Amino acid sequence: MEEDKKEIIRKAATHIMARKGFYNTKASQIAEEAGIAVGTIYNYFNSKDDILEYIFAVELKKRYNYLKQLNDKDLMVMEKIETFLIKHFQEIINSPDTGRILVREKDFPRKMNQDYIADYLTKLPAMIMKMLDEAIANREISECNTEIIAAFIFGAIQGIVEKAINNNNIDILNDAAGEIIKLLKKGL
Repeated sequence: MEEDKKEIIRKAATHIMARKGFYNTKASQIAEEAGIAVGTIYNYFNSKDDILEYIFAVELKKRYNYLKQLNDKDLMVMEKIETFLIKHFQEIINSPDTGRILVREKDFPRKMNQDYIADYLTKLPAMIMKMLDEAIANREISECNTEIIAAFIFGAIQGIVEKAINNNNIDILNDAAGEIIKLLKKGL
């Protein structure tokens, strides 16, 4: 039951923060959206900052689990990256509010030193870098600076989601994974 309430709060906060922005969102608005008393929020979170941190933690865990599942499969690395990108973009298509949070509130850790937000921004590129290192070892791609290429891929992901969100054009995400992979295959 505790996890259910926490998820209800997370989903309500995602919806409100996506519309109003983190700083303009009040705990009372989240509580109203969740159909709970304001005090109930504080049974699960110390602050609105903690809720935002939890939103990023949930998204990081999803992406980490995708990559872990893909690493257990016998696929070429580019297939793993493409599958990961498809899953990531599908998450945003299914929940544009989450996409808004991920692109609009990503700078929050610089202000408040939030671990999961910083982890989302650093661990995902590190996971991609590890996959690229594997691809080089398997001779699937040519030698390159995998740290730079992983940052490039992650930046492309962020930029495409930001464009889709800002232009209210979520449909471009349907083609995004294929276009990124096409570019990578031609260049790597």
